[in-house]
Amino acid sequence: MSKGIIKLSLLSIIICAVVGISLYMSYGKMYHAAPTTITTNTNYWLTVILLPLDSRPPCTQFVEQLAHMAGIKLLIPEPELLDNYKSLANKQELRIWLTQVSKQADAAIISTDMLIHGGLLASRLSSGTTDDTKEVLHLLTRVHQENPQLKMYVFSIIPRLLIADNKENIIFQKDMLKYSVLKDQVYTFENAEDIKKIRSVEKQIPDTIINRYTAMYENNSKLNKTLMDMVESGVLAGLVVGQDDGQPFGIPNINKQQLQYQLLQTPLSANKVFITRGTDEVALTLLGHIVMEFSNEHPKVFVTYSTADAGQITMPFMPHTVAKTVQEKLKIAGAIEVQNTAEADFVLYVHIGNQNTKSDLIPAAKEVKKLLDQGYKVALVDLTENFNISETLLPTLIKQDVAIPKLIAYAGWNTTSNSIGTAVTQACIFSKAVSKPTSLSNTMGLYKENLEFLTARFLDDLYYQKEINPYINKELQRLHIDPYNLGTAYYQTNYKIQRMMISKGVHLFREGLFNKPITINSTQGTQEIIITDLELQTYLPWQRTFEIWAQPTLSLAYIAP
Repeated sequence: MSKGIIKLSLLSIIICAVVGISLYMSYGKMYHAAPTTITTNTNYWLTVILLPLDSRPPCTQFVEQLAHMAGIKLLIPEPELLDNYKSLANKQELRIWLTQVSKQADAAIISTDMLIHGGLLASRLSSGTTDDTKEVLHLLTRVHQENPQLKMYVFSIIPRLLIADNKENIIFQKDMLKYSVLKDQVYTFENAEDIKKIRSVEKQIPDTIINRYTAMYENNSKLNKTLMDMVESGVLAGLVVGQDDGQPFGIPNINKQQLQYQLLQTPLSANKVFITRGTDEVALTLLGHIVMEFSNEHPKVFVTYSTADAGQITMPFMPHTVAKTVQEKLKIAGAIEVQNTAEADFVLYVHIGNQNTKSDLIPAAKEVKKLLDQGYKVALVDLTENFNISETLLPTLIKQDVAIPKLIAYAGWNTTSNSIGTAVTQACIFSKAVSKPTSLSNTMGLYKENLEFLTARFLDDLYYQKEINPYINKELQRLHIDPYNLGTAYYQTNYKIQRMMISKGVHLFREGLFNKPITINSTQGTQEIIITDLELQTYLPWQRTFEIWAQPTLSLAYIAP
C-alpha cells in the first residue's frame, strides 16, 4: 500500500500562511534562535520484545516511539507478519519469531489475541481454535523454560460488549446488546422482570448466535484464568487483562468480576496481575510498567479535574467512572497518587467536556496555564462526551495563548481508557528520562522525541479524530462509499486527508507551537529552546478512515542570550 507521504516544512508553512505567521510574530516576543546539535539516544539499557495486539499505530508506532525515548531497544515483527485490517496475521510465523528473538531480550510484551487469533478484529470473531490456545500456552511455557532470564508480560482482551459486525451478526447486534446487558442484570440482581425480558429477547435471536457469543466469553475466561495461574507459578512476570468497549452492564463485566474474585484469592499476584478497562493502549501501558519495574522507580502524580464532578462521570464505552480508570492506569504504571502538587513528579490534568461544561473551558485553560507558568510538569487528558471538538480544552488553550509545548503529555483519542493510559505512560517515561541532567544535546534529543509524540497527539487526537474524520466520513457516505471499506477510493481519500492534515499542521504550528519558549535543564545549566520547524508525514494505515498514521518531525533551537 502506498503511503503517499506529504511533507510540511517551515518553508511550506511560510508559503501557505506568510501573513498569519508574520502577524503572529509581530505581536509576540522575537527570539534569536541558535542552532545546536541534537543527539539521538542509541545507548539502550534494556531490550524488549513487542508482539502487538494488531498493526495499528497505537499498538505499534506509539510503543516504538516511547520505548526509544525510554532508552529501550524494541524488537517487533516485520510488518508482513502482522495483520492488515481484515487479513489475519501469520500466527505460525509469529510463534516461530517469538521463539527466535526470546534469547536476545530482557522482557517481552505479548498479546495472546495476536498469537491465538491473528489480531484484535480476528479475536472478535473467535478465529483461533482450541488447539491454537493450547499451542500458545505451551509456547509461553517453553519460552520461559528456555529463557528464564526473560520476563514475559502478557496481555489478553475480554471481548467487547457489541457482537462482531459481520454479515451474519449485523441484524442481531441490537438484540444481542440487550441480551448481554440483561444477562448481567439478572446475574447481579435476580429481578423477575429482567428474567421475563431476557426470555423475550432470546426468542428474537437464533440459538447459534447466542451460543457462539456466550462461548466466546467462556473460552476467554478460561484462558485468562490459566494465564493468572501462570503468573502465580512464575512462568509469566505479569498479566494485564483488558476489557474492550463496554457499558456498566453486560456479559464482559461478569467475566471481569469473576477474574477479580480469583485475583483476591492470590494476594501475591496483586502487583503482577492487572484487570483494567482498555485495549489499544495496553501494550503501551505495559511498556511504562516495565520501565518503572526494571528501574525500581515510582512516579508521584497529582491528579486534578477540570470540574468538580468530572471524575465521577461514566464516559461512553466505559463500564465505570473516569476516576476508576485513572486509578487503574496509575497502578499499572507503578505510579503513586499524591495529594498536593509540591510532592508530584507531574500533574495529571483530566478534562471531561460535554454540552454543560463549555463555560468551564476558559477557567480550565487558566488553571493549566497557571500550573505551567509555575513550572509544574503537566500531562493533559482532553476528553469529550460527545466526541465533539467544541467540548475539548486544547482549542481554548491555543486561543488563550497557553504554551502548549510545555505540556509533557497530551491524549484525547478514542475512549477514556485509551487516552488516560497513553497520557500517563508518556508522562511517566518522559519525567523519568529528564529527571537526571545530561548533556545539552542529549537533553534536547529527549525533548525533541517527546515534543514530536506530543505534536502527533495534537494533530491526530484533536484535529483528525474530531474534525477531519467525521467530515471525510460524511463525504464518503454521500458518495455511497463505506468509510470502513474504502476499496478503490483509498488513494483519493488518503490524498484528501493529507491535504487537510497539512492545513491543520499549518494552524497548529503558527498558533500553538511557534515562538513558545520551553525551559530545559542539562549539565550545562538552564536553557530555553523553541520549535523552529515542522515536517509532517501522514497516511491511512488500513483500508478505512478510523485511524491515521502521523509522524511530525520538529527542528529545535536554543534561544541565544
